[in-house]
Amino acid sequence: MNDAGWSAVIATPLPGGWRYGIRCEGAGVSESEFLPASAPLRAPDTDCARRAVADVQHYFSAPHSHPATELLPRGTPFQQRVWQALRDIPPGLPCTYGELARRLGSSARAVAGACRANPVPLLIPCHRVVAAHGAGGYMGATEGEPLRLKNWLLNHEAAR
Repeated sequence: MNDAGWSAVIATPLPGGWRYGIRCEGAGVSESEFLPASAPLRAPDTDCARRAVADVQHYFSAPHSHPATELLPRGTPFQQRVWQALRDIPPGLPCTYGELARRLGSSARAVAGACRANPVPLLIPCHRVVAAHGAGGYMGATEGEPLRLKNWLLNHEAAR
């Protein structure tokens, strides 16, 4: 993504200096992404971006809060169902891909695919879905920095 395409890029308390980019379309967030520490910061340029930045900053200080920003992710009807179910998972109480699949009448693999396609990570908390025996994957990876990020988010929520 071109840096100019973000409505805001903010610093986070995440290990490794991750930044968080937010893209708004109209009144809602259509995309967000964890960015490397080298990504240039960008002040929010819309009311939507200001609300989303406030939600993300509030999450880092109070992880049991729920974002108030309108979310407008694009996806298939099945992905939309999964993303809504993700928003219903309470912070600090992760569930497995299999549990979520049973709730939705689907398969764990399909749920994992929808999590991987999530265009608004953190605000749609796909990090709260874990494998039956371990963290599972995050951001399309099963090891390395993305998994350290997922584990940090889960620990952050569990500690509060």
